[in-house]
Amino acid sequence: MNEYINDELIQNTYLFCIKRISDSEAAKDLSQDILCAALAAIKSNIQINDFYSWYWRMARNKYADYVAYKKHPELPIDIAVNVASDFMTPVDSLIADEDISELNYALSRLTTLYREIVIRFYLKGQTVAQIAAEINCPVGTVKRRLFDAKQNIKERINNMNNIGKTAYAPADIDWFWGFNMGDAEKALKTEISRQAMVICAKEAKTLNEIADEIGVAPIYLKEIIDIMVKEKLLAKPSKDKYIANVCIFPRESYYKANLLANNLLLENNIPEKVCKAVIDIKDKIMVLDFYGKELGFDYLCWLFFISAGSLVGETARDIYCKQYAKKYPDEPERKYRLTMNYLKADETIDYSKYELTKCMSWSNLWQNFRNSKYGLVYYVNDYEYKPFPSDFNGTSIESNRDKWVDGNNIGLLIDLSKEPGKILNEFEEEMAANFIKYGLLTKIDTGLKVMLPIFDRQTSKKIDSLIKEAVEPIAVEIADLIGKRVEEVLLPHVRSDLMSNFIHWDMRMFFQPIGVIMYHGLHETNYLHRPENYDCSAAGLFIQTEKKFILN
Repeated sequence: MNEYINDELIQNTYLFCIKRISDSEAAKDLSQDILCAALAAIKSNIQINDFYSWYWRMARNKYADYVAYKKHPELPIDIAVNVASDFMTPVDSLIADEDISELNYALSRLTTLYREIVIRFYLKGQTVAQIAAEINCPVGTVKRRLFDAKQNIKERINNMNNIGKTAYAPADIDWFWGFNMGDAEKALKTEISRQAMVICAKEAKTLNEIADEIGVAPIYLKEIIDIMVKEKLLAKPSKDKYIANVCIFPRESYYKANLLANNLLLENNIPEKVCKAVIDIKDKIMVLDFYGKELGFDYLCWLFFISAGSLVGETARDIYCKQYAKKYPDEPERKYRLTMNYLKADETIDYSKYELTKCMSWSNLWQNFRNSKYGLVYYVNDYEYKPFPSDFNGTSIESNRDKWVDGNNIGLLIDLSKEPGKILNEFEEEMAANFIKYGLLTKIDTGLKVMLPIFDRQTSKKIDSLIKEAVEPIAVEIADLIGKRVEEVLLPHVRSDLMSNFIHWDMRMFFQPIGVIMYHGLHETNYLHRPENYDCSAAGLFIQTEKKFILN
């Protein structure tokens, strides 16, 4: 829009056409022709003394051309209507001074429909009428798209030196997720998809803008973006724009928030308070019926401390979220949660100050299997990180405790927990040998001893209930310590439409003190059992059954 061409003129132009042409689509096409001709004249800086007199004279001429064309449709459209000659010049006159590679670059970034029309008109030599017939599109629309495409190409050639930084210097991106991410995780496997998330983090971008920044043609990017929209990694706030559907933080700010939270926990002695709360209920836990009590309480604390850290964090987060419950309710429609942070290629970060924090990295994995004898059973790697084997990308089973137990062998471990002297067949002997190698079994006088605890679901719930009650006062303290201080660091990077996700997911990690608790239990106290060889230890692993687990 400009000072001459406004909504009123557009409406009057259409009324001018519809009064003379009974076909509304044809009237729209003629209106577009008239308006495009006016725009072309304005942009070419032709001197027009009285714009509106000139405009309506030109409109009447366009209508006369239209009537003449209807009488002689065999004439080429660029002669009969005389529009192409007004503002559609050959490619060589548009970009005569440009390098051909720059033209290819700009042309490749047109959307599929625009690119097809440009190629048909300029490279294949088709008339507008031929193009309209072959792609089943109104003549006026083809002419308008040719005009738009020409402007698009010129603009992109002019802007080539100012775009595409990500193509040569992509951001370094970290991300973690929770719940059932499924195909969305697969969609983030490519470098292009991750870079697109960062590009769309703060504001909505068109496909061309994303393509320009990454340095790929839209035709190759479109399918990736469509999948990301389908998996709800990207949202579409408008027809042609895309925006990230999760919070994406600058790494410096995210690490600063994490360091702040950990230091607040340490300064207020939270790790010791949580560990002590668990130890104080040792007797209440050990009277419950489960396998593995003879392994020792310090051995079991690899599980109980993690449970305590998780429960105190969840309770603290719930307390924090209550203040926002009405304004920012949770979003149950989200099937997964995702947090990303990035470091641009021209940025640096001093990691050493973060490494000094007394905190251990942590994650866990639950896997479920259906066993003919025991029903639904879970194998849980509750400490899926160093110092234990944790090479998630390696092919070796020894390097990843997630792979030590599966649906084929989990039943044998449960059998041996009930009957250490069980007579094994050849197949079971081979499985037992591997279990011994990994530290899941050890030989004793009466047979084979299982080295990971086994709980039924009801017993696990009782233990969690005891722990939650013990740490609840600490959760109140953590909620008060962490909430506002971390918000001060991260909220400047959170879009208003993502506030609910930020409160109910992104903040969750900062209330969870598992990393500092485990560091305290392993390195500053004797609370945790220290395996002689972490590469073959079952500490931090357990099995859970849905059915009641009864020892013989």
